[in-house]
Amino acid sequence: MRYVVSLWVCLLSYAIWSYGLADPNLVLTSWEPYWIFQNWIWSIARGFVTFYTTVYVLLIACMFWLGLQMQRWLRGITHLTLSRTILWFTLIISPLLFSYNALSHDVFNYLFNAKMVLIYQANPHAQTALEFSDDWTRFMHNTHTPAPYGFGWTGLSLIPFMLGFGKFTWTWLLFRVFSVASLVLVYVGLKQLAGLMGKRLTLSDAAIFFLNPLVLIEIVANSHNDLWMLAPALISFSFLLARKRFAFRSRVFGSLLLLAFSVSIKFATIVLLPIWLTILALERFEEGSFTRLRLPKRFLQLLTQGIWERILRVLPYSAAALLLLPLLTNQSQQYLPWYLTWSLVWLPLIGSAKWRVFWLVCSIAALLRYVPWLYAGGYEADTVQWQKYISLGIPAMWLLWQWSIVRPKTEHGSILVGKTVDG
Repeated sequence: MRYVVSLWVCLLSYAIWSYGLADPNLVLTSWEPYWIFQNWIWSIARGFVTFYTTVYVLLIACMFWLGLQMQRWLRGITHLTLSRTILWFTLIISPLLFSYNALSHDVFNYLFNAKMVLIYQANPHAQTALEFSDDWTRFMHNTHTPAPYGFGWTGLSLIPFMLGFGKFTWTWLLFRVFSVASLVLVYVGLKQLAGLMGKRLTLSDAAIFFLNPLVLIEIVANSHNDLWMLAPALISFSFLLARKRFAFRSRVFGSLLLLAFSVSIKFATIVLLPIWLTILALERFEEGSFTRLRLPKRFLQLLTQGIWERILRVLPYSAAALLLLPLLTNQSQQYLPWYLTWSLVWLPLIGSAKWRVFWLVCSIAALLRYVPWLYAGGYEADTVQWQKYISLGIPAMWLLWQWSIVRPKTEHGSILVGKTVDG
């Protein structure tokens, strides 16, 4: 339990730290105690940049360490209902619900795009924020381009906007709750997929993703919409694979609809279509839809024997790898830390310790990518170059270190084998 309390305190400290980067043009509330606090944290962030940046690094380090301790601690907890799991998780991360989106301004675009639809009756995919005389544009960063997301996300973003009655602060806070809802849907999707794979999604396995500081900061604190793209994709595959529960046509139609909805939020999950088609083709092949090939029955048996187990085992690895491909396109423009969630979400289904450690290293590097930006106070000088060195260099060094360890062991092993054979 001490790890739960420690992580909560660490997240609360981050929430306090985050307001040092609050936009000066943004008025969340006129409550006097808040403004006393806001001016105090601004004075630290602006007057003691090195100290402020160091605090960020220490907080990130503590979050990762506590996340690992929590993962080990959760191995001893085997029975916890879904509702209690969600309740405990929400309590642990509750400080982030009131934090500032210090490392990204994207949520302001989500809010304003919804406002364009409901208040201005405008199309955010065709018009830009700069075309409107609105106070919200004072603290937005991307005001000169139309919405880069699909119509699915625009439709979803209307929900928290309507629940917030168009009031900025309430709507801004409701987007945090909306982000937690996406985490819950991802958890449900992972549990379903794990069951179909013949596994049980333990709390320890789930913690690999849900207590990863990168996920907590980018999804909850910064309110990015990536899990709203990933949740329907996960549920789509679990629906397609539930062969014993639903009829073939219902599964295919429902699964394809969910995958299409995922793509309509963000286009990245289109890369999962080859996996989806492979599963569909395999099922049709198994049902005898390709009997016209006139292949020997024995050969067909050998070809399909144990293939479902192999497909299910490879699925999370393939999906995690394929979701890196959108980063190579011009659409992504550059590597951004929250893009890692596209691959990280599959980790609870992956048993390989090396894969898990590699993505943990990538997560650490992604959050440390903010350090040059914090220290420089923007993208001046060589900030972008240093960000590339950190986000790509740290995983590269880790891989090189692993290779240097494995290679001597392999060579030593081959010598021992040679001696045994010769002897």
